[in-house]
Amino acid sequence: MSVLPQLSSENLSSRVYGRIRTALMDGEFSPGERLRIKDLSTQLGTSITPVREAIFKLVSERALEMRAATAIHVPTLGPDDLRQIQLMRMALEGAAAERACMLMTAEELDRLSKIQDAFVVAASTDAALASKLNTDFHFGLLRAAQMPLVTATVENFWVMMGPLLRTFHTEIPRREISSRNHKHYQVLRALRKRDPEAARIAIQADIRWSDVIIAWLEKQNAS
Repeated sequence: MSVLPQLSSENLSSRVYGRIRTALMDGEFSPGERLRIKDLSTQLGTSITPVREAIFKLVSERALEMRAATAIHVPTLGPDDLRQIQLMRMALEGAAAERACMLMTAEELDRLSKIQDAFVVAASTDAALASKLNTDFHFGLLRAAQMPLVTATVENFWVMMGPLLRTFHTEIPRREISSRNHKHYQVLRALRKRDPEAARIAIQADIRWSDVIIAWLEKQNAS
C-alpha cells in the first residue's frame, strides 16, 4: 500500500482531495485497489471526515468507485473506456502541442528535456517513477501551451487512467520505452524546430501507445 505524507491542518478537505487525486494521476494506486478511509486518514495525519469528503467527491467524478457503503476501489478501466480517453487526449493534447511550439520558452524546453532523460533512466528500473515522469512531461507540455481549460479537462482523463499507466510502464518491454526512439524525443525535436504540425503528430503517436494497454486489457478479459 502506498504511504502518503502527512498534511497540515489548513484547508484539509481540499488538500486531502488534491493529494489523493494527484496520487491517482501519478499511478500511486493500482487498478482495482481498495482504499480504506481509516488507513488514508492515518497516512495523511487527518481525521476521517476530510478524507471521507474527498473520497465522495472523487467518486462523483468517477475517479474512484463505491461498490458498497464502505468499499471504495480504484476503477479498472475497460478497453472501450481507454479508447474514448485516447481519442479525446489525441485531440486536446495534439492542439496543445501545436500551441506550445509558439509559446514555449527555452527554460521550459530545457526542463521538459531533462524530465524525458530522467524518464528513460527510470523506465529501466522503476515503473512508479517512470509513470510520474511521464505525467510530468505531458503536463509540462500542456502548461507551456497556456490553455488552462484544456489542461483541466485533460487532467480529469489522467486521474482516471493514472493507475492504468502504471501498468503500462510495468508491462511494456523495457527496451521500447527506455530507448532514444521514444516518441517524446520526437516531440522535443519538433518543439526545438518550432514545427507545430510535427509536435502534434509526435504527441498523438505517443498517445497511441495506449493501444498496448488496450490489447493487454482485451487479453485479460478474454482469459
